[in-house]
Amino acid sequence: MTHSIPLSQERQAAVHYRVGDAAHTLRLDTPEQATSAHGLHVDWHWQATADEARTWLVVTHQGDVPLRLDAVDVGTAIPGLGVPASALSVYQHGWGSWTPVMARHLERSLYTEPGTPEYQRTHQPHLKLDSDAVLASEWVTVVAGRVPQTDGHPSLLAGFVTTHNQLSEIQVRTDGSALTARCTFDGAVLLPGETVRSEVLLLKTGHDPLALLEAWAEAAGQEMSARVPAHIPTGWCTWYYFYGENSAQDVLDNVAAIAEHALPLDVILLDDGFQTAIGDWLSIDADKFPAGMLPVARAIRDAGHQLGIWTAPFGAAEDSQLFAAHPDWFLKDEAGEPVVGWIHWGTTCYALDCTHPQALAWLRQTFREMREVWGVTFFKIDFIFAAAHPGRHHDPAATRAQALYRGVTAVREGIGDDAFLLGCGAPMGPCVGLVDGMRIGPDVDPNWHPLWRHDLSMPSAESALRNAITRAPFHGRLWANDPDCLLVRQRGDELDMVLNEMRSLTALIALLGGLVVDSDNLPSIRPGRLKYLRQALPPTGLSARPLDLFQNELPRCLLLPVEREWGRWWVAGLVNWDDETTSTTVHLSELDLPPGQYHVFNYWRQRYLGTTGDAVTLRRHQPHETVVLLFKPLAERPDLLTTTFHVCQGVAEVADVQATETSLRVVLEKAGEQFGDVLFTLPQGWRVLEATVDGVRRDVRAVAPGVVALGVTLAGRAEVELTFECNCSGCAPGSYPLGASKGESGGFAGGEAARKTPTPPLSRRSEVTAKRS
Repeated sequence: MTHSIPLSQERQAAVHYRVGDAAHTLRLDTPEQATSAHGLHVDWHWQATADEARTWLVVTHQGDVPLRLDAVDVGTAIPGLGVPASALSVYQHGWGSWTPVMARHLERSLYTEPGTPEYQRTHQPHLKLDSDAVLASEWVTVVAGRVPQTDGHPSLLAGFVTTHNQLSEIQVRTDGSALTARCTFDGAVLLPGETVRSEVLLLKTGHDPLALLEAWAEAAGQEMSARVPAHIPTGWCTWYYFYGENSAQDVLDNVAAIAEHALPLDVILLDDGFQTAIGDWLSIDADKFPAGMLPVARAIRDAGHQLGIWTAPFGAAEDSQLFAAHPDWFLKDEAGEPVVGWIHWGTTCYALDCTHPQALAWLRQTFREMREVWGVTFFKIDFIFAAAHPGRHHDPAATRAQALYRGVTAVREGIGDDAFLLGCGAPMGPCVGLVDGMRIGPDVDPNWHPLWRHDLSMPSAESALRNAITRAPFHGRLWANDPDCLLVRQRGDELDMVLNEMRSLTALIALLGGLVVDSDNLPSIRPGRLKYLRQALPPTGLSARPLDLFQNELPRCLLLPVEREWGRWWVAGLVNWDDETTSTTVHLSELDLPPGQYHVFNYWRQRYLGTTGDAVTLRRHQPHETVVLLFKPLAERPDLLTTTFHVCQGVAEVADVQATETSLRVVLEKAGEQFGDVLFTLPQGWRVLEATVDGVRRDVRAVAPGVVALGVTLAGRAEVELTFECNCSGCAPGSYPLGASKGESGGFAGGEAARKTPTPPLSRRSEVTAKRS
């Protein structure tokens, strides 16, 4: 039995405001007009269809005395899921890039809040919630029942699809009984005769909570004119090896190593440390860069790379020239003292007031000089939450969201429309439509676990990957996701991750399709380790879906569906977050694969596992290991199975596949230089007559019964061609679409092909078993 949620019932709205020191609330029980005793007039708009509604408030001051707006509750809804709290998951989205994000279980959750002043300043900047029985999700939430206990029950999404004027949060009662969608106006002054409008809230119901979250991101991106780049950048970053202590020569040595190893990396990103102080971005540290920035910038461009620069533009160190010269440009507290933006390696940094016209003019000019004089084309702006701190603005009518939006807009105006802008440390909503990319998790760090495991925002590979997965629906809809840097160097003093952990970092960054930026010291790295970097390059632009996002607070199953003219396949990433070895079984029905028989290939083990129509069991799924499995439908004729050049196995490097009755031609295209295998399936009765690479005959090797491989050095482009013959009496003349059996157009071999293609026996050494249907 299925259930629906009546969006048109059980709703309220409210406006919270102050006249002098007295607080007041104007409440509305139905979409209507209302006027308070102080002349505050409210129009509540509600547009609904069968399964969704959009709602917003328009507030006009018709009185005589200025007042201050604190918040607008755009809607209070009763989810009515018919599910006990013990079986509910609530998608709790964080305030900033580094804030933990998960589909939080309302009982026995992994979620923790340290409650320290620094944590609250960085991650919890809103007014105190009305009750301890309420959790807050910034910008968007989905309330869903966890399957299988709640199978058939709907989910409810509440998310704002406009974002530039107010910060917003969804407050959900921890028993799942109600939620309130609130826009914060931060005490902004509303003068008589003025009108303001809340952000637009989308309410939507459905039976797939992940699809609801994706639909919201799509709607918000369209509403806010999101910038989604056609080309996802790659690069090298100074930070996670040098931590700000790099010299100009260190940078140039790494540029030379990139050329030596033929690594296809676009951007050389100079992170924190090149400047003399936070805020003094054009003042270069002479000890590290004795000739200044221009010679380094020129050398980077001459080597064929783009210059990238890190800044934290909405703050200035207490000892900076900027703060000393212009203290009036900074946000003030009620006592008139400068507001602390953050503590930067022990140094206090004050928050810039991004409503101050002169501060905005300085931002435009500073970034214009970097763009035009230094030649920077990739800009990473960090700690930008500082612009959204509470405080007294130069413009008393501005909200925190508007201050942040004005600051990022000034940066965009300085760098131009064609430069790539990456946000970091960001309250995300106001940045949509301004940034091209967004950091969506904590710093990666060269450790798997955070040093203090009760703070999920602390740097670690685990924390970075958790947020990268739980914010996967944003990629390609709001911007390009940045999961933070890839680290592939060997374990030692500079990296405390075992091989499985480093492979998990590589696999998940590749599967999620966003930016790929390495941060190793390339001149000193063991060359064999660079194969992992190459296997994540280039970014595919396609994000795997975390299928169990609302079942597991740490999602364990990601799936990347791929469809091309020459075939269809699925790549799954199965994550073991535990500290112990476990057994993991994944059923094809859980992956939503169409019924049929599938070849299964284990990417990291480079092992063909046989065929299945039912499930795959990982009998020894090791701690912190991400097993990458390819599922390819059986075909009646010889078929391309996979390649080993990229974790996504064909998405990035297979440019074309052409098939005839007796031949198969595969065109590979991938920048850089890399050795790998191309694997083919040979149904019973077929054999290879000849194999060539770029017209030169090569030998194939048998991988398993019915599977052969051909080693290829891919340096930009290669053409692999196999010719076959079939000696089986059952083969009929005629050509069939690649990946399809007789009489089929969908590319999936059913009973006839399954009977003709025997399942090869699995290796006794294999830790993975493919269950036969």
